[in-house]
Amino acid sequence: MPSPTQSEPSNEATPPTSKRPVITAPDFSGTPQPIRELAGREDFPHCAYGVYIDIQGFAGVVVEIIAQSIKVRPSEGMTQRFNVNRLKVLFAPEVRPEPVAVAVTARADDRPVAIRRGTVEERPARPERTYVSDPDFTASILPINAYAGQPDFPKCAYGKHVEIEGYTGVVVEFVKSSLKIRSAAGTTRSYNAEVLRKNYGSP
Repeated sequence: MPSPTQSEPSNEATPPTSKRPVITAPDFSGTPQPIRELAGREDFPHCAYGVYIDIQGFAGVVVEIIAQSIKVRPSEGMTQRFNVNRLKVLFAPEVRPEPVAVAVTARADDRPVAIRRGTVEERPARPERTYVSDPDFTASILPINAYAGQPDFPKCAYGKHVEIEGYTGVVVEFVKSSLKIRSAAGTTRSYNAEVLRKNYGSP
């Protein structure tokens, strides 16, 4: 899975290309707004234009919107580019369907009969996606070897601050047989659990 800083093709008919000029004098005053408060809005990313935001520890102002990406300039350092679709996947709240109301009718013996149409109970349960929305990058960093050899790996590494060949980050999500590890800079890498167990699980 690509990181939020990588561009990926859009399935939308009209990409959210901004016609606004590039902000050359961003306003860094105040407290940066968490990206999760904006990513779920219908007008995202346009609602983030000019806003001082925080993407998992990387704080800056959205100075430009280009196709499916936003450019975020920090008060110090280099401007970074984030993919809009990836930000929505990672930070937008999950939309759950509303249950359909239960209609009630009566039989000949005047006993009420409940007719359930399209209720949540009639549909197959959808697995709930869980991920660490607020990783703790201040926690002690342990090499992946400390977890890969444990019987309950990769579950034992969930939410832990780990290091793999120089790359450090928090294990924020499991997707099928892969671990998603997010760095303090906001980038995310995917690692296969079986490969990690094979390479780092042996004493």
